[in-house]
Amino acid sequence: MIMMAMTTIMTTTMDTEKRNKRMSGRTRTITIAALVAVAFIAGFLIRGGGDSPPADGDAARQAAAEFWTCSMHPQIRLPEAGKCPICFMDLIPVDQGAGEDLGDRQLAMSESAIKLAEIETRPAERRPAEAVLRTVGSVAFDETRMSEITAWVPGRIEKLLVNFTGAVVRRGDPLAEIYSPSLVSAQEELVQAKRSYNAAPEGDSSARSTLNAAREKLRQYGLTSAQISAVEKDGRVSRQIVTYAPSSGVVVDLAVKEGQYVKTGSTLMRIADLSKVWVTLRAFQSDLPLISPGQKVKFTSTALPGETFPGEVVFVDPVLDPKTMTAGVRAVASNEEGSLRPDMFVSGEIFVPLEYEGRDPLLIPATAPMLTGKRAVVYVRLPDSVEPVFEGRDVVLGPRAGDSYVVLSGLEEGELVVVNGAFKIDSELQIRAQPSMMNPEGDAPPPVHDHGGHQAQPGRVQAEGAEAESPYGHITSGSVMLKELEPVYDTYFDLQMALAADDHAKTVTAFKELEKKTGDVDMTLFRGPAHNIWMDLSSKIVKYSAEGGKSKDIEAARNSFYHLSKPVIELQDRIGHSDGDFYLTFCPMARDNTGAFWIQEVDTVYNSFYGAVMLRCGSIEKKLPPAGGE
Repeated sequence: MIMMAMTTIMTTTMDTEKRNKRMSGRTRTITIAALVAVAFIAGFLIRGGGDSPPADGDAARQAAAEFWTCSMHPQIRLPEAGKCPICFMDLIPVDQGAGEDLGDRQLAMSESAIKLAEIETRPAERRPAEAVLRTVGSVAFDETRMSEITAWVPGRIEKLLVNFTGAVVRRGDPLAEIYSPSLVSAQEELVQAKRSYNAAPEGDSSARSTLNAAREKLRQYGLTSAQISAVEKDGRVSRQIVTYAPSSGVVVDLAVKEGQYVKTGSTLMRIADLSKVWVTLRAFQSDLPLISPGQKVKFTSTALPGETFPGEVVFVDPVLDPKTMTAGVRAVASNEEGSLRPDMFVSGEIFVPLEYEGRDPLLIPATAPMLTGKRAVVYVRLPDSVEPVFEGRDVVLGPRAGDSYVVLSGLEEGELVVVNGAFKIDSELQIRAQPSMMNPEGDAPPPVHDHGGHQAQPGRVQAEGAEAESPYGHITSGSVMLKELEPVYDTYFDLQMALAADDHAKTVTAFKELEKKTGDVDMTLFRGPAHNIWMDLSSKIVKYSAEGGKSKDIEAARNSFYHLSKPVIELQDRIGHSDGDFYLTFCPMARDNTGAFWIQEVDTVYNSFYGAVMLRCGSIEKKLPPAGGE
């Protein structure tokens, strides 16, 4: 074989020299270099393929290995080196004896290993925090600032000085002139009483009482003190009474017309002071215990892009709406510029200060916990150890507060929590068959392939080739892969709510962000069937996201959303998601009564195809639990 290789090299050399007699010196030099490379390869083959001996450290590790496993599939455990039967990666040695003095959920690492794995820690700390409850609602009149103008006397509307709805009036502006025979008689009584008083002896109490009664009667008819004094002074009787605005505002209801007869107490018009308005937000029953008067509110409206308005909760409705199972949360907002109009649709955030047992909550960064089903696992660096040791802990989490989670139990203040690299620690524990996030009981995970009748969840595939059942009875999609999909789902939900809010600008932004987030997904985490599924579905998500990002109006955006939702629904169905329940939603009237499906992260319908016109049109068809959940 070696001789044949050398013969071939020599023949090639001779033929090359014949063909290149006219080549330049530079070209001949390149040819010679190529021949030298060929000879080097032959020598490489002669030496036995160039396998270099392992380094001393690697040799020692391999010698001490008790079994060999795959870094991607820790359930593989073989007695000697080789290839993973699933992904064909090189197996790595595992020394079970390492760390014999450590607990089941503990792992010792050198400082260099920590640096190589890019593991970062931060202390759990108590500090002020607030949860953000996102909701929707509408602007309404402040009922405490409404004025109803009524007729003080029976009569006829001689003239309307404000004669259309929407007119802006100021306090003291004349509104209407009313002719009233009763008013004329009352004025004449005052004139006669004044004359009798002037003619009566000084100190006549009867004349004074009659005069005061006449004055009071006109006051009850709505005349001002100045008007009454004018009648007394001049002795002239006015045929009309002028009605004045008791407050500044906008005429929101005009109930009469000129020439119309009215009775005492008849409504003439209503005036609303819009310098402050109510914003009624809808809160889910699960959020109501967290909401109380005095909390801050922030809201926006699609009619006023780029503007954010502050407010304060003043009232929480004690009765639920039976149709939506939500309650109204009333906030008061300043509206000096008049940009907020009643019945305007808004998207709001209620900021809930968090406090537990009378003190600030214990917080950890949102990147620290690994969430799987109902469990939350964090890794803590233990203090006072000779070498760094990390321990897995099950913790009970409270609500999310911005970029942090509240920890209700499982951690103490000041403990160092891993915020980056926790999955690497967990993977090492899986390789060692110790308790980990996906294997709470430890020991070897179930086998990868069960050819003896294993029944998988219909349509659901597994990340990284895994097809094992989780402790919760569902087929698990690899937690790393599902974590990678979170930004895709989160951006899809932002898009869905932007459409429900009729906000085209935010919709376009969400489409573009979804296209970017989908492209940023690390495809190397998708192995086996999941890889092909993701390649197919991600291309469709990118296609329709790009299309929606170029939409010119809200209807075009909704058309793109309809097509986009199909691969997103299939993605959730075949691969799944990591945290919280999703809800498959259906509107039978969408797209000219042909119907449309989409996914929400709340169990109340927010119709993305009709928005505020028919926000609650549709039904929740199915709850979609996370992979590994119940």
